[in-house]
Amino acid sequence: MNKNDRVMEIFLDECKEILSEIAPKLLNLEETPNDKHIINDIFRGIHTLKGNANSFGFTKLGGFVHYFEDLLSIYRKEGMVLEKNEADLFIRAFDIVENVFAYEEAGRNEYPQNYDKILNEIKVALAIELNPQEIIPVVDILEDISPYIKYEHNEKINIEELSDMLKKSGFNYEDKAIENQKIYNIVMNLDHDIYLRGYNHQIFFRLLKELGEILFSYYVIDENVPYLDDFNTEVSFVKQISLYLLSDADEMDIQDVFEFIAEEHEISITTITLNDIQNIMQKKETRPKELIHETKVIVENKSSPAVIPTEELFVKSTDKVKSTIRVESIKLDELFDSIGELVIAQSYISQNEQIHALNNNELNQYLDMLGKSTRLIQSKVMGLRMVAIKDTFLKMKRVVRDVSIKTGKEIELILSGEDTEVDKTMVDKLSEPLIHLLRNSVDHGIEPSAEQRVSAGKESIGNIWLSASHRGSSFVIEIRDDGRGIDTKIILQKALEKGIAKAGVYYTDDEIIDFLFLAGFSTASTITDISGRGVGLDAVKQSIEELRGKITVETEFGIGSIFRIILPLTLAIIDGLTVKVGDEVLIVPILSVVESFSPILSNIHHVKGRGEFINFRGEILPIVRLNQLLNLSQEIIPFEKSTLICIDHDRGRYVLQVSELTGRQQVVIKSLGLLSNNIKEISGVAILGTGHIALILNIEGIRDYLDSGANT
Repeated sequence: MNKNDRVMEIFLDECKEILSEIAPKLLNLEETPNDKHIINDIFRGIHTLKGNANSFGFTKLGGFVHYFEDLLSIYRKEGMVLEKNEADLFIRAFDIVENVFAYEEAGRNEYPQNYDKILNEIKVALAIELNPQEIIPVVDILEDISPYIKYEHNEKINIEELSDMLKKSGFNYEDKAIENQKIYNIVMNLDHDIYLRGYNHQIFFRLLKELGEILFSYYVIDENVPYLDDFNTEVSFVKQISLYLLSDADEMDIQDVFEFIAEEHEISITTITLNDIQNIMQKKETRPKELIHETKVIVENKSSPAVIPTEELFVKSTDKVKSTIRVESIKLDELFDSIGELVIAQSYISQNEQIHALNNNELNQYLDMLGKSTRLIQSKVMGLRMVAIKDTFLKMKRVVRDVSIKTGKEIELILSGEDTEVDKTMVDKLSEPLIHLLRNSVDHGIEPSAEQRVSAGKESIGNIWLSASHRGSSFVIEIRDDGRGIDTKIILQKALEKGIAKAGVYYTDDEIIDFLFLAGFSTASTITDISGRGVGLDAVKQSIEELRGKITVETEFGIGSIFRIILPLTLAIIDGLTVKVGDEVLIVPILSVVESFSPILSNIHHVKGRGEFINFRGEILPIVRLNQLLNLSQEIIPFEKSTLICIDHDRGRYVLQVSELTGRQQVVIKSLGLLSNNIKEISGVAILGTGHIALILNIEGIRDYLDSGANT
């Protein structure tokens, strides 16, 4: 990847980050329309997006957000009241922003639907609200839109002042960690046409941060900045940026950041060694460490220096400053695989009989230390894959809002547990199932009208609760509503009409609810863009099962329903019950195990043509002989010499016959690749601490085997 591609990648990532941050704030603004903090946050994001878009040739995006930004700026003023319909315009305008960005990123030379319509609505709103007598000079809003303005200054920094500022920043020249580093003073002289030539100085800041630490910086602003009414976004009014970078990189590396700048006068780099400032700093009085990072802004005016009034932002040196770094998911996966190999190797060493035979206390202590360190590393690396579900939950607010508008129902979505963490791979795949379930709750769950709710003794506003939590080794999401509940009579009638259910057969409520998860099944009387096509819950179930999870339903007619998604915390490691079938070791996922027990022979029955069954706590469950299912042997193992394991499944429980239980442990899942495509009863393999390979049972595949009648 060349430097230009790298800069473009940073730009795209930054735009996506800005868009993801603005989306939930717009929904919050609809709830609290006159919160100036939210409006200011949205304005800053849109402003940054506009500058970046124009710099990188995303002209359609830049043109639209230019007007959007103007409209937002009006409502930042005190006294301006945002009406509900105007907040709705902001949300619809943001939809266009997201679509235009997606189009331009994909290279599609077209406009999304409603682009002109929404743009005209914004222009009409601007014409109504804009008061020509209250035009704000651009200089007066620079403090709001620049994240770097924290300090004022109006003279060139000399070496003595540099040493003072380094003192304030907490810089310690005696620190051994920086004795081989240098300070680079990088000055960017910016011509008016820099945006037209396709670069943004803020991108340079980000690239330089990868090479070291920016100690402080300042801007020089053109004194002739026009008023907002005449402001041209394609012209740069920042004349100069000067920053000081602490880095161990060579000057050539610094110059590479600016390699595609054509004009030599636009960039200068001066190297300052630590020895240059050490002599001065030793002579000066030690000052308290007040600032970790400060940035200055200068308005250049030769006749009368005009300085933008700013407020100093102080951070105690004892505070820890959080920083983040973007890492490709594939690199984390590779690291996780390596840690898995380390865990296997450590487990193998700790269980090696030859090592145990040495009976060396000192060696055993080192093995214990190795085990603790390995578990700690494994825990930390697992933590790298874990992310909060918050962003996904916030997106669901928009889903509920849109569906409630289409259905004419007033809905309140209550979120809880947003900070609960789960494997990032799952987060990426949970959006679609949650969208289906929430649309289902609004459309089918909540009563059609407020009058019906009130007559049932409920609040007129429908409530939906979306929550996440950790329960043992599982991650649980619940979607609960206080609506009508599920009418099993209607479902059974639909199932009979479609030939899914058989007349005269008794079905439990759980069995009837399972019909909802069949492809093509719907209770909607008419087809709309929300429901009625029979596509939804079957896709939800399939998605959840692909994540090795399950979905359960609790409902009470007239009271409400709960859809509960239960998932493992990570896709890479599972809690497993290790069992032996003959001489083979197998792993049963703990999440699906109800209990293990020794059978009572009188409770076991053979039904001709249907296989073997056991009466387990009043429930008749089929028995699967694993040795025969997996072709380990055709021997009929006596039940009195075996252990049975009850497995929970949404299509019905069943029982596995094994020779014995050998323990419980976390295992790293390894894929069998194409080989596993023909073995539906196996989901993967794991390497145990003994060095042996154990097959991991696929609970879903075994249920399919039973339903096919192959167990007879």
